Amino acid sequence: MAAELTKIVRRLEGKFKTILSSDSTIVEKTVSLRRMARQIASEYFDRIHYRDIDEFYQAYAEGRAPIIALEGEGEVVDELLILKSCPMAPLFEDFKENGSFPDYWTRLPEEFMSEFRNEAILHPLCIVHQSFRDELAKKIPKGRSFVHSVAVACRSGANNKVVYSEFGLELSGKTREEVARAIEGRACAFYVR
Repeated sequence: MAAELTKIVRRLEGKFKTILSSDSTIVEKTVSLRRMARQIASEYFDRIHYRDIDEFYQAYAEGRAPIIALEGEGEVVDELLILKSCPMAPLFEDFKENGSFPDYWTRLPEEFMSEFRNEAILHPLCIVHQSFRDELAKKIPKGRSFVHSVAVACRSGANNKVVYSEFGLELSGKTREEVARAIEGRACAFYVR
């Protein structure tokens, strides 16, 4: 069964394609994609109710966190949240034109990682997914502040290519090797703190 986020992005596919194929700069595209992701996430705020981050991790490890229905199954591996599959992968064929990805599909991740050096994406829809997850994580209290979700690594199901966020690795205290082992055969790793 498809994750709710997959269904939502499919429903709004035309809007995402318009942003991605525009002549806007990478910063403008990223801001627009994040704005849309935050708007989508705001519709699910009522599902996120935790006393603290520990309660969230416990619920996630037990497979009963609402975010699992929103983005798909995951597991906790040494404080990393590991998604078993990318919720955006079922949409890839929808974004192809004449059987191939448009130029922006490969160009945008390169531009993004050059501009936003502390983040890692494999495809344009990673921006949407990561922003959506971070917005929901902000509903988890953390003292006087709130929680952030940081993508540590993304792994391609097609060719096993892995991209890493240096910031995510540093924040989580994990090495590339540790994260690579944790996401082997899975989609991506997040650190939530």
